[in-house]
Order: sequence, then structure tokens, then C-alpha cells
Amino acid sequence: MAKQTTKKLDASHKLKVQELARLAGVSPSTVSKVINGRSGISEETRKAVEKVMQEHGYSKPLVTTKLSPTIELVVEYIEHNGTMELIKYASYWAQQAGLAITVTQSEHGEASENVFRGIIDRNPQGVILQQMTGLNERAKALLQARDIPVVIIDPVDTVDDDVMSVAIDNWTAGYQAGKHLLSLGHRKIGIIRGPLRMQTALARFNGFVSALQQSNVSLPDEYVRNGDYFPAETSYRGACELLELPEPPTAMFCCNDLSALNAYRAAREHGVQLPDQLSVMGFDDIFPAANVTPSLSSVHQPFNQIAQRAVQMIVDTRNGRATDKHVIYPTHVVARDSTIELKQD
Repeated sequence: MAKQTTKKLDASHKLKVQELARLAGVSPSTVSKVINGRSGISEETRKAVEKVMQEHGYSKPLVTTKLSPTIELVVEYIEHNGTMELIKYASYWAQQAGLAITVTQSEHGEASENVFRGIIDRNPQGVILQQMTGLNERAKALLQARDIPVVIIDPVDTVDDDVMSVAIDNWTAGYQAGKHLLSLGHRKIGIIRGPLRMQTALARFNGFVSALQQSNVSLPDEYVRNGDYFPAETSYRGACELLELPEPPTAMFCCNDLSALNAYRAAREHGVQLPDQLSVMGFDDIFPAANVTPSLSSVHQPFNQIAQRAVQMIVDTRNGRATDKHVIYPTHVVARDSTIELKQD
């Protein structure tokens, strides 16, 4: 590739394809392919051309210039892990605003640049991202170049001020779970925590540990197991390992409801009676927590409020109204039959 010219043209000058090609050190046909989203060039060349376009204020034309009456909801996977609740409530509140929800499923939380290119071409009112690790600087720049508002639900990483977010107080939620189990007399409490890559999981774990420490209750390393929000097979294995300890815990806190249901499975296969021999607590309070046997105690996450606020943030931003950029909602424990007072021998 030829050496790039760094001199920036006058801001009032409308760049032509030939000028872009000269600045990027490529042929006009290559620039045309980038502008129109065609294949046949390397990713390195594409990025180099787009960098020049960005530096000189040149925006690629949208596939459509018409603003779509939709909000794009990008999720890691569609499963009964809170995602279905978010889709349900986001759809409802979007409808109240005269809009619709379009759902895009990413791969393992890593929303690729192609995902965002597709979103930009659809030109939605805004984008809601659920626990995404993929909003890198390049993707963010693509969305911001089109003035598409972005709201992140329960962000995995620290959120910059140039995007909006809605979350829960995960530290306090973990603390509440620990205090609930302690209040029932449990002192041998195991935990199956969430993915280590997520700040949300770490916050829940730290809150839980703080509750135990305040009551002078230790948490041995063997009582801690790592799990995944989905698939929850690792949570099942973790529950099995806890139940196979010489002194198994009398209570178990699982950092989402799917993990808790896998703890039910492990208990059943190990001949452990719930809740007489083991109390189990989940997190999210989603279906079927209230409908399993025994009904599952869980930390309630307010998906309805979260979805409503995320949609409203986008609507307000589009209408030029001021809005809080970062909102955190409280949680509370819903005690059911799976957690009972420890029976003293």
C-alpha cells in the first residue's frame, strides 16, 4: 500500500472517490468497494480506507436513509436466562412508544463489526446491548457516526460517558443473598459464581463474601465453584463437586436461576433432599423459579423497569430530551420453599 498523505483537506471541501483513494494510497475502485460494502478487499485495506474517511469527515451512505421505527436489541444468546424477560418487556415498552424491537443474536457476547454494520444499514432509532463485551472503539465509532443512541444493559466492563447504561446493584444483590442464607442459620454456604470475565459476576461474588465476613463466617476455597450463565453445564459440575465434599455445604447460592436448577439436578442425582438437606438460592427470579418443586428462592432482577428505562433513554435522546445516562436499579430477595431454616442436629 502506498504511503498515506496526512494533510487534511478543508472541512468545507466535499471529498471525491479519487481524492479518498489518493489519501489512502489505494485505487478508486477499492474505495468504491469500501463505500458500498462490497467484498474483494482485505480487512486491513478496508480499515485503512475507513480511517481516512473518518479523519476527513466522509460518511458512507446508508443502505437506507430512512430512520427505521425500530430499536435493535443485541443479545448474547436467546435462552431462559433473563434474555427472554428482557425481550418481552422491551417489546412491550417499544410498542407503547410506537416502535418495534428487532433482536440480533451475537456470538458469545462478542458482537462483531459485521453485526454493527448490519445495524447501521437498518438505521434503527437506537441500540440496546445486553452484557456485551463487543462494543469496542471501532464499533462505537460506527454507531456514533450515524448518531444512533446506544444503551448497555448490565455492562460487562466499565462504561464510558459517551454511551448510556442501565444496570442493577450487583454487589448489594450478592450481599442480600448471603444475608438471607445466614438469617436461616446456615454457616456452611457454597457458591457457584458467574463467568469470571464479567464484572457483574465479580460484584455479586464480592457482595456475597462481604455478607459472610460481617457474620464472621468463612468461605473455604473448596466451597467456591465457577459457572457460566449459559450454558449452565459448568454450574452442574460445580454443584456435583460441592455435594461430593467430605463436609458438603448446607446451602448453595447460584448466581443465576439456570445454575440453581442445575444444582437441583445435581442434588437429585446425589440423593440429597431439597430443601431439608440443602437450601438452594438463585438469581434473576425468572420463569420457572416460582413453578419448580421446591419453588426457588431468588434475587429479583427488575427486567420490566430495566427494559422500560432503556427504551425511554433512546426515545428521549432521539427527541432531544435530557435523560440520565447511567441508571442503577435495586434488587430484593424473593424467599420461597428452596431455602429453609437450618435444622440443628
